[in-house]
Amino acid sequence: MKKWLRFLLLGLIAYILFLLVTFPAAYAYRLVQNHLAGIQLGGVEGTVWSGSARVLKTDGFHLQNVGWEVRFLPLLLGRLELKLDSADKEIKFSTYAGRTLGGTVYLRGLQSQVSIATLQAMTPYSVPALQGQLISEDLEISLSDGMVVKGTGNLLWKGAAVTVGSPLDLGGFSLQLKTEAQEITGRLKDTGGPLQAEGVVKLMPDGAYQFRGKLTPRDGNSDLAQSLRMLGRPNKTGDYELNYNGHLPVPVL
Repeated sequence: MKKWLRFLLLGLIAYILFLLVTFPAAYAYRLVQNHLAGIQLGGVEGTVWSGSARVLKTDGFHLQNVGWEVRFLPLLLGRLELKLDSADKEIKFSTYAGRTLGGTVYLRGLQSQVSIATLQAMTPYSVPALQGQLISEDLEISLSDGMVVKGTGNLLWKGAAVTVGSPLDLGGFSLQLKTEAQEITGRLKDTGGPLQAEGVVKLMPDGAYQFRGKLTPRDGNSDLAQSLRMLGRPNKTGDYELNYNGHLPVPVL
């Protein structure tokens, strides 16, 4: 190959790479917005590789100040992975979201803080009204073939409270998740406050779950004890035993 032709090809490749890396995110969004299943973006800036949106809207969901960055090293390993973050007033998070060649979808390193009231407003269950902040610490979740195959990390419910006639302080709770043989186990315990709690929840890949635990009013809290009577009668030691089984809908991705 002639020397000038080699330089021409290298220059052409470099130019194409430059166009790909600097492709405007706003223009890319206009090209694909009719295929995004109800997702709407506003105030899009940056490139498809590293950009932001002032507003993200979808059914029952609204986020402000969302940013993304495509990570190059996972691409070389056969994974599409984005670094995502949000500086929304109600929902703050940072995480890595990706998909492997085998179809596994995952979130890893999720750090987030969201008000319980905001989460509750996204569900059809508005009663009883809940308060507090839900905080995730280094949470990792993986789904494969429509099944949950991994869940690790910590969830904290700080400033927990419930309104049953009048506001009732509950204290705080933590849920520590780990995965063994695709069975996700979460250990619940209180972090201090009026309500003592402990229990174990197990989640199977198909969404079937089981929870066993107990709640106990701490220091003879009469208001809390009265509210807990809705759960039934306490045992001989004053504990309210909980036993639930069910099935969570698992998204097919």
